[in-house]
Amino acid sequence: MAARTGLGVLTAGWLLGAAQPACAGGGWIRPAGGAYAKVGLTAVNTSRYYTLSGTELTTNPFSQQVVSLYAEAGLGHHLEAVLNFPAYRRAKFSTSTATQGVGDVQLGLRYGVLRGAWPMALSVSAELPTGNPKARGTNTNNSQLEIALPTGDGEFNVWTQVALSHSFSPKLYATVEAGYNARTEGFTNQYSYSGQLGYQLLGKAWLTGTVRTLDNVRAPRPGGLASIGIGEGVAYSTAALGANYAATDHLWLTAEWATGFGKLRNVYAGSQFTVGVAWEWK
Repeated sequence: MAARTGLGVLTAGWLLGAAQPACAGGGWIRPAGGAYAKVGLTAVNTSRYYTLSGTELTTNPFSQQVVSLYAEAGLGHHLEAVLNFPAYRRAKFSTSTATQGVGDVQLGLRYGVLRGAWPMALSVSAELPTGNPKARGTNTNNSQLEIALPTGDGEFNVWTQVALSHSFSPKLYATVEAGYNARTEGFTNQYSYSGQLGYQLLGKAWLTGTVRTLDNVRAPRPGGLASIGIGEGVAYSTAALGANYAATDHLWLTAEWATGFGKLRNVYAGSQFTVGVAWEWK
C-alpha cells in the first residue's frame, strides 16, 4: 500500500481548500490502534478578491494564518474517526485590526466500503459552528469603520464523501474523490470533486499533485452573501503541489503550495503555503 495523501473536505475558510496531509485519507482505512495526527500552519497574503459574480477586484492586502490539527484513528471493523480542527485563525487587512480565535471544528467517520487493490471509503462529517461568525476588525485610520472578519460561518453542515484509491506500484498511487455539502442557515448546498497523484522519491519523500473543485448545486442567492470565503456562493478550483518527508518511521515533515484557477466566487485567491509536522502510529 502506498503512502496515503487524502483529498479531504473543505473546512470553513477564507481562501482555498487544499489537500489533506501525508499518509491520510484516500480510500484506505486505518486498522484498530493505528492513528495519525498533524499540526499545520497555513499562510497567505493577497489582494485579489473574486465577487459572487466572478468579477476580480483589487483590495487592500489581506492576510490570514491558520494553525490546524488534523487527526485520524482506526476504530476497527473498517471504521475510522476523523478530526479537522482549525485551532487558531487570524485574519486582517493592511488597513484593519486583526481578528483571531478558533474556527469551525469538523468531526467525522469513514467506512471502508471496498478493500484490496481498489480501496473505497465513504465518509460523513459534521462541521460544528465553534468559530465566531460575528468577529469584526476595525479600520486603523477610523475606529468607527468595521469589517467582517469571522472565524466561522455560524452554521451546522454535513459533508458526505466517497474516495477511491489505487496503488499502481509501491511508488505510485492515485485517488479520486467526490463530495456533497448539505448546508443550513439558508446557504446553498455545494459539491466537490478532486484527483490526486502521489509518487515516492528516494524512498523517503512523497511528492503529490492535487486538483480540486468546489461549486454550488444551483445559482447562489445574491442577497445571501454573509462572509467572504465562508458565506454564500463560495466556489473555486485549486491546484496544489506537496512534499511529505518521512524523517523517521513515525515522524513526517510536510509542505504544500496551492493556488486557485478557473471559476472563483466569493473568495480571496493567491499563493497559499502550508507547512506541518505529523506523527503516525502504526
